[in-house]
Amino acid sequence: MIRTRPDPLDRLAQLLLIIAAVTTVANGVFMLVKPLDWYVFVPTVVTTGPPNAHFIRDIGLAYIGSGLILLYAAANPALRWRAAVVGGLWLTFHGLLHIYEVAAGICGPATFWADAPAVLGQPGLVIAALLILRARKRI
Repeated sequence: MIRTRPDPLDRLAQLLLIIAAVTTVANGVFMLVKPLDWYVFVPTVVTTGPPNAHFIRDIGLAYIGSGLILLYAAANPALRWRAAVVGGLWLTFHGLLHIYEVAAGICGPATFWADAPAVLGQPGLVIAALLILRARKRI
């Protein structure tokens, strides 16, 4: 049964989703509005090849979409947990791609660890929020 009044752990799950959402949308907007500035702002991106403004904007739209879905979920995580799953899905797959790339030797560990806070942090926040909800039988 879902409570009508959220308690501190419910609020923690909500806060984790809000942080993931806001940072995801902000990154996406940056990518969309100033793709070449974003390219040089993130130091590890320059090691992936020459910039492609169109491709950066495409990825920015994926970030914005994920972030907006997470904002929707954050309004009431216990009722909208499915939206949190959907909003975190692309972020999680993106993080798994980075893990694969370092495991396969495509990029070095230094690049991985430099990217990890942003690339793994956002899906980690979503997963943590969902785990809190699941452990408390809110899902």
